[in-house]
Amino acid sequence: MKKFLGYFLPILLAAFLLWFAYKDKDFGKMLVDFQSASVPAVLATFLTTIGAHWFRALRWNMLFEPIGYKPTKSGSFLAVMSGYFVNLLIPRAGEVSRSTIIAASEEIPIQTAIGTVLAERGFDMIMLILIALTAFGLEYETLSNFLAQLQEKYGSSSGQDPNLKLIFLGAIALTAAFIFILRKILLKIPIVSKVLEFIKGLLEGVMSVTKLRNPGLFLLYTVFIWGGYYLTTYISLEMFGFTHDLGFKAAFMLLIAGSFGIVVPVPGAVGGPFQIFVSAALVQLYGKDPEMSLTASSLMYWSQVFFSITVGGLCYLISIFRANRKIKAG
Repeated sequence: MKKFLGYFLPILLAAFLLWFAYKDKDFGKMLVDFQSASVPAVLATFLTTIGAHWFRALRWNMLFEPIGYKPTKSGSFLAVMSGYFVNLLIPRAGEVSRSTIIAASEEIPIQTAIGTVLAERGFDMIMLILIALTAFGLEYETLSNFLAQLQEKYGSSSGQDPNLKLIFLGAIALTAAFIFILRKILLKIPIVSKVLEFIKGLLEGVMSVTKLRNPGLFLLYTVFIWGGYYLTTYISLEMFGFTHDLGFKAAFMLLIAGSFGIVVPVPGAVGGPFQIFVSAALVQLYGKDPEMSLTASSLMYWSQVFFSITVGGLCYLISIFRANRKIKAG
């Protein structure tokens, strides 16, 4: 029953989010708008995405070196791409899938492979936080105007503009105080203990970079990975004329919005959260048309789904073939 709920609840959540996002959408018009999109821009996002995944494979290989394994670049890349393909079908299963594939094709213990993937999570989380801080800094004025509009619409009529820095710092201070005061009670809650264990594992993974032969190259690969994601988002703004004017600062904000949407545990093949988050950012922060914003976010997402199905699916088949051949040869 638990496995049943674990698989079908994300599907039900995805179905609800898709209905919520597209309940008033004219799909005929959306298809017409898709046809007006810039094909070179769409194809360029495929190149930046595959570049980011290639650097992810190179970075992943570096984590195996201190523990005595040296997987091939092609094997790691195939496993990474296969993981993205599996994620389209089963939420969060891609990490286990790529660990299983690299274990079978490169003769690496699966526990070791999973451990390296967990270490990667820590670095990606740090990069996401840094990019979020960069986005908030670059778009401070935009966020301040957005909060001022919310205050005017729902808050007091004092006429004072909200101070975003004070709000942000105040929220951090209140959260820290709440955690400190209730720390003994919180530590007794099972889910809190599991979260802390997970964070501890991430920190241990992050510290493992000091054992690498070339930690600077590892960090450079990390920058290239997220640089690829950023370029994918930035180039996506060139797909339609109405987002062409947003520029590099908005791309940071949309990357964060999209990242929040992607972490929602729903099957990746259909999406829903990504389109909702990105289109909401386009409308609320940048004043774009709601219908075209949903169209743009849909093409951003589904073009990447198409890429993962075709390229990732092919890599998955090649990985299975290579693993079976190695098993028979052994």
